[in-house]
Amino acid sequence: MFCGDETGAYVVETGWTNSRFGWGGAADPCLQIPTLLTHKGSIGLSALNSNENGNHATRIFDNPNNTSEITNWDAWETLMSQSISQTLCSDRPILTMDPGFSPPDQKETQTEIMFEKFQAPAYFISHNAALSAFSLGRHTAMVVDCGGGGNVATPVIDGIVLKRSLRRSVRGGDFLDLQLKEVIEKKTGKPLAVRPERLPSGKYKSPTNAHLSSLSASEKAYRDFCVHASMTDFKKSHGVSLQFAKVDMREVSGLIPDGSVYELPDGTPVNVNEHPDLYVVPEAMFMEGPLTKTPSDPAPMDVEGSDQSAPSDPSLLDVPLHRLAHSALSEADVDCRKELLMNLVLCGRGSRFSGLDTRLNKELTAMTPSTFRVKVASGKGEERSNASWIGGSILTSLGSFQQLWLSKAEYDEYGSTLAVQRFP
Repeated sequence: MFCGDETGAYVVETGWTNSRFGWGGAADPCLQIPTLLTHKGSIGLSALNSNENGNHATRIFDNPNNTSEITNWDAWETLMSQSISQTLCSDRPILTMDPGFSPPDQKETQTEIMFEKFQAPAYFISHNAALSAFSLGRHTAMVVDCGGGGNVATPVIDGIVLKRSLRRSVRGGDFLDLQLKEVIEKKTGKPLAVRPERLPSGKYKSPTNAHLSSLSASEKAYRDFCVHASMTDFKKSHGVSLQFAKVDMREVSGLIPDGSVYELPDGTPVNVNEHPDLYVVPEAMFMEGPLTKTPSDPAPMDVEGSDQSAPSDPSLLDVPLHRLAHSALSEADVDCRKELLMNLVLCGRGSRFSGLDTRLNKELTAMTPSTFRVKVASGKGEERSNASWIGGSILTSLGSFQQLWLSKAEYDEYGSTLAVQRFP
């Protein structure tokens, strides 16, 4: 137990693409950086600007489909240490987040690091889904998180995550970015070129020559960052409407404003009016069957010859977003399903496509009994991307929450095994 109404807790969210750090009670994180680092300890954008031999940027997590499993503890410690140093946070209670499918012993290791290395006076691990629900004032909800590494549907009942009902999909934001990149390269007839604000030191004197194909394999993290940054900018400037139950290119063309031109980082113009299939790339989120080719093709997906064997992890699926949510809902208790559908929380960086909430509502309504009502709730803009962090900020600022902290005194007496009981 760690008493006190005002703890000034430090709230941490580490995701596949970005990590967020800040103070409990604040509206937004004070530090938001790419989840990257180098062997010499640079993190975020600084890691992208490090190009010494053997010091190339790498990701914190090895697998985008399992961003809860920390395989490189040294990298995770470095990320925490550097963020604490940059935000001038020390001797404060720390809250970190878990997606709900991490290995059983990981929480013990995290607890040991927090108390032994960072000397935290108190520590707590909460689930991303529960915090996302809290950010919109809900304690019971079906949380659909569309992240960079994949989509996750998690039922939350009275603030408790139903882990056995959790379902994941490989169709995340990064997957869609790569599909969009392939379509643009096909239309322009040349590899995607980038002109980011920061190039590796000593590299290209002319930013327009910084083609992704000329980057070495050792700079994969840098190359990936450039691709996703460019594609994210395209999606923001040319929002894609997800209202099409069936992809009709004539219907899509009629909804694109005249004169819609996007300029690539190297200056190459792309006339979106001439290439309406750019607008239907996000349809991959709702397409049936395993995806085996570019989802922007308006023809039905040809899944013949594809590997449709069941994944080793039954919770990891390659299914449309609405079926992912429905699968998680089907595993929840029958008595809770109606309330879960009435409180469907949509969050994550990949959920910011225009019309996604309306489309998800429509598809789920068609799959559920007529007596059930689907109601999608979501924040606006960055509130969607930062939903978990905002929920953690709210939670740690509540006076009633302070008794739930695992204190340093309790850790010294019982050890890290108490973390398994305290953070289910």
